Amino acid sequence: MAAFATKPFCGQSGMGTVDTFRVECARQMRLGPAIFLISLLPTSALAVGQGEAELSGGFGLAIALQGQTHAGAQAEVRLLRGLSDSWAARLGLQTAWYPADGAMPSSHITVQAIGLTWAADVLRLVPFADLGIVVADIRGGGAVARQCLGGQLGVGADYLVSRHFTMSLLARVDYFALRLAGGHDTRPTQLTLALDLGRAF
Repeated sequence: MAAFATKPFCGQSGMGTVDTFRVECARQMRLGPAIFLISLLPTSALAVGQGEAELSGGFGLAIALQGQTHAGAQAEVRLLRGLSDSWAARLGLQTAWYPADGAMPSSHITVQAIGLTWAADVLRLVPFADLGIVVADIRGGGAVARQCLGGQLGVGADYLVSRHFTMSLLARVDYFALRLAGGHDTRPTQLTLALDLGRAF
């Protein structure tokens, strides 16, 4: 390395240094394409870095598990605030609509969530996991309106379209374990699958 540093041009000759130049130049030529490809990647592999924020929203499928399976549609909005390169605080709002199905009338579930998101750095594809606490307002379905407290677990992946725009595929389970007010003492569970578009700023 010392010889190469003092003789910067490939092919330059000198007493006992020609072979060293050839080896160092070959190494530089092999590393060149890799350095070029790395330079094309985003400056950070995570859409939300420490001190940054991301707002995303999208639509998807919802499935309610209470007595019988009931499929519907859902919309959601998420706000992430980066705590580090891997962890982010999360606020979320989801609303799911379930159409009438036979003897079961239509219903909808609105969920507010607060939690943490952990993400792994894998170039442009960033898998992550969500964990949070939710408060849900459940109406319709032949029951009196009620409010429940529960937990939320999700897994998904962000695809980094650019440094500031992401597309996310996210699957979640919401379990409303504790009735806060209204209705009868049921513990419904909701599964959701959503495709989101996000903007980091």
